[in-house]
Amino acid sequence: MDYIHNQWIYRRGRAAMFRTDRLRLRHLRLLDAVEASGSLSRAAQQLGLSQPAATKILRELETAVRAQLYERLPRGVRLTEAGRAVVERLRIGLASLDRALGSGEAAPRRRLSVGALPLVAVNLLPQTIARLRRAGGDFDIEIVENIVPVLLAALKNRRIDCFVGRIDASALRDPALRDVVAMPMASEGLSFAIAHRHPLARRRKVSLGELAEMSWVLAPLPSFTREVVDQHFLDHGLALPRPVVESLSFHTNLQIVGRTELVTAAPSSAIAHYSRLGLVQRLRVDREPTATPLLFLAHRETMPLRAVQDFSAALLAEAGGVRTG
Repeated sequence: MDYIHNQWIYRRGRAAMFRTDRLRLRHLRLLDAVEASGSLSRAAQQLGLSQPAATKILRELETAVRAQLYERLPRGVRLTEAGRAVVERLRIGLASLDRALGSGEAAPRRRLSVGALPLVAVNLLPQTIARLRRAGGDFDIEIVENIVPVLLAALKNRRIDCFVGRIDASALRDPALRDVVAMPMASEGLSFAIAHRHPLARRRKVSLGELAEMSWVLAPLPSFTREVVDQHFLDHGLALPRPVVESLSFHTNLQIVGRTELVTAAPSSAIAHYSRLGLVQRLRVDREPTATPLLFLAHRETMPLRAVQDFSAALLAEAGGVRTG
């Protein structure tokens, strides 16, 4: 009986191996292109294939995964639920493969792609890179700056190796991030800033209610900073701040504030930096926003990479001494 059972396992394993061994990169890239374009002919054209060849490739892929992956519509095609699930997984694999091939081009140096919120570029990220340089780090670093949803999607799809910034704890409950390791670091405060010549500049402290009546320059939604600011005013029963200028970069916002009568909210470390330059000053408010922890995020399968290990060690060492407001 054990012999029969083992033979069944052996044959099943051989069949699965046969199905996957027949797959090629064009199978994977074609399905990705079909999902992106919504058209089999356009996807085939992008990959330099004839439409009959593309149809044949998709049939082979359906045979390999044992599911119908797409359906024809009056105009174009649409992936089935199974097709969308396969594409999501394939994109992770393709991104990992592309990055592996890219790292070979630069051998023997390694390459690390770091997703970062702009707030860590003031002190933490430069200090971390300086520490790595002093230690003789032998890998190149690509910094990818964007808003949290974009960077989390990039991390999920392995388009970046790790992420440094702050996010709402609820975001980590996303099932797609269940394999992500989160390391908390020092908290980063959010403060308010005005120009030295602003009418409120001589006040020792102002009320949050007074700020609600001011004109603002703020990051747009769905940036984390904007969500924190809006929620802070709502929590105290106040009207939301009215931005007359919206800009994702708090560097830009602080530069604008330094030359206008507008108010802004920015990381405390950034306001301290621009205050030392004489451009703005921190505005003391009776009800300050609660500081939120900075996090380092990486996939469990990415954490063993030496570049990730070296970077995270330097980052955590610097975070212990970084002034974050």
